[in-house]
Amino acid sequence: MDLSLAEQFMLLAHKPTGGRVMAADHAGAAELADFLLWQRIDFVGWKIRVLDPAPTGFPWFDGGLALLQKHAVAKRKPLSVSKYLRGRSPLSGGWNSALAAHQVALARRDRLRRGEKHLLGLIPHDCWYPDPAVRNAVLNELRAFARQELPSEGRLVLLAALVHSTGMHHQLPLTKIERAQLKQISRGTAFGEAVRAAVNAETAAVM
Repeated sequence: MDLSLAEQFMLLAHKPTGGRVMAADHAGAAELADFLLWQRIDFVGWKIRVLDPAPTGFPWFDGGLALLQKHAVAKRKPLSVSKYLRGRSPLSGGWNSALAAHQVALARRDRLRRGEKHLLGLIPHDCWYPDPAVRNAVLNELRAFARQELPSEGRLVLLAALVHSTGMHHQLPLTKIERAQLKQISRGTAFGEAVRAAVNAETAAVM
């Protein structure tokens, strides 16, 4: 599929009605999945070690790599997954967050369409509509993989782990068996366990 893991995650995170699921705030985790796939990072426990900080050529990814490298140079130790997700979240990053960066990038490729709604009929706010055909293709591939109808490959393993570890599996039209298989895949990866622990910690901190 000609989409990065972050792009696939973002399409799943945006509803056809223009809203988005709560897991969208963890778009930084999708960046980490791509960095792993591209062998730019690896994990030391639940921390991220930079292997190759060279720019990717895609500004919407390079902000994340820069954050990792800045910490590695300043602190001389790996950055925790929790701190990375916090640094790339909408709350901390604003328009420089992973969510905002990938929304704009997908809009330029006509994968997301920006619109506007009005809360209570008065207050305007942005909404984003995913390309329905592309979103359905991503969702169908994920579901087929969860049903073990597709061979195992690194990209799909990471996508499955990403969807489960961020809690997105609760907000997608999946069967009980598909959710159970995503859980099994995610729990079997260091990436999935590290992201799950970070998301759980962030959730607990705001409750």
